Amino acid sequence: MIRIKNLSKRYDALVAIRQLSMNIDKGVIFGLLGPNGAGKTTLISILNGLTDFQEGEIEIFGLPLTKNLKQIRKRSAFVPQSLALYENLSVIENLRFFAGIQSITGRPLQNNLDYAVSVNQLQPLLEQKAATLSGGQKRRLNIAIGLLNNPEILYFDEPTIGIDPESRNEILTTIRSFKEDNKTVIYTSHYMDEIEKICDQAAILNHGEIIRQGDLRTMLQETHDHSAIIELARSEHLLPENLTEKVEGLKIIDTNNLILEGQNSSRMAKLLTILEDKKISIKQIRYQSITLESFFINLTSRDSSDA
Repeated sequence: MIRIKNLSKRYDALVAIRQLSMNIDKGVIFGLLGPNGAGKTTLISILNGLTDFQEGEIEIFGLPLTKNLKQIRKRSAFVPQSLALYENLSVIENLRFFAGIQSITGRPLQNNLDYAVSVNQLQPLLEQKAATLSGGQKRRLNIAIGLLNNPEILYFDEPTIGIDPESRNEILTTIRSFKEDNKTVIYTSHYMDEIEKICDQAAILNHGEIIRQGDLRTMLQETHDHSAIIELARSEHLLPENLTEKVEGLKIIDTNNLILEGQNSSRMAKLLTILEDKKISIKQIRYQSITLESFFINLTSRDSSDA
């Protein structure tokens, strides 16, 4: 579906994308993660033909991007972070206007309108002015406009910025449903929990390079399957000095709670021996899966320190 090989983009002396290679298959919801300035927006702009590039190859639908941009755009859509709609028009007027710009008429127009309205639950709002819509409703209209050409690929750039939690969940459910229609979604967000909820695969960018990519669940499991939370019984005995230096991956939350990152029997055994020697009893041990946010922070901070 999307094939990128050795892509590079420079702005004078600034390297925005550096020798980036990536494959995204049909029907996948793919998350792009990275700190500000990592290259996410530049990459999406390049894939939509909004920004040029100096080196590399891009194929979408098996077609070279630069020579087939018009044809590729007919089969894809970009839903930007900034709302792309007219406040003084009603919902249905907005939809018909943007369909007209794309020369969508006749039966395809009605079919695509029905689909865009239904998926985004806009039926009760069709005659309402866009200016009177809530933030979440405007976001849904923005997505509906992106669906008017019945795209095979959808690019989303921070689509839930500035909306309430209920609207946010509705939009995430809508985007996740595109997988059932075999649409490919490329999704960027600052909210790690969104990526974790809806994406099948992800790439983590830093300084214009991919530092990790692949199946999202596999990445998390391979890195730190679980972290152990150790709750200590109240005791007059103090934790030994330099405990975190003696046990790798150990973090002291407070005098009664410790976290040991990753499932590692030898490190856990070492910690238990130290606590037993100091006559410190354990109240309970429970395990929690690592979150995408902690994985992301660990990976990008380590990459920055290596640079």
